[in-house]
Amino acid sequence: MGLLDRLFRGRRTPTASDAPPVTGPEAIARWRYLLVTAPPEALTSAHADGLAALGSELRTEVLQRLRTALSALEPGAVVPADGAVLVRAAARAERRSPGFLERALCADSRGQRALIGLATAVVASAVAAPFLRDFQPGLSVDALADRRAPDLDLDEGHSPSAAGHGDHDHDELSDED
Repeated sequence: MGLLDRLFRGRRTPTASDAPPVTGPEAIARWRYLLVTAPPEALTSAHADGLAALGSELRTEVLQRLRTALSALEPGAVVPADGAVLVRAAARAERRSPGFLERALCADSRGQRALIGLATAVVASAVAAPFLRDFQPGLSVDALADRRAPDLDLDEGHSPSAAGHGDHDHDELSDED
């Protein structure tokens, strides 16, 4: 361990390689925690990274299940063919209807395999690491309610403090900025 490592221990941003390998149920627990606590942009990015890390067969399975679930969610709507756009739409659907992603992927044993693969890849992504720092196995959904990342609707111009989520560790911008 070098001098800089000793000086800055605990101060650097966690990376995916810092996390120990996880089993399927552990990955799903971490993934569920991430769905509740991470902001939408981080969820989209982590899922895009996770999808890219999957093998082609599993990636195809996940994308097909997401397309099917999104088309059932909004009948008649055009479901995107592009994987990146599909992941953004699925992340948005998860924020509107918690549990959407799990229901979309977990219909049968192949879907459960797809869910475990995706969850494992997502929680191993570098994007997810900072949001998993406070993960504690066994936390209930009720205990996570106060940790939910604020929903930002840029179209309506709401800020996190206007939505009642002003108690966070980010610096507020003053009127002088």
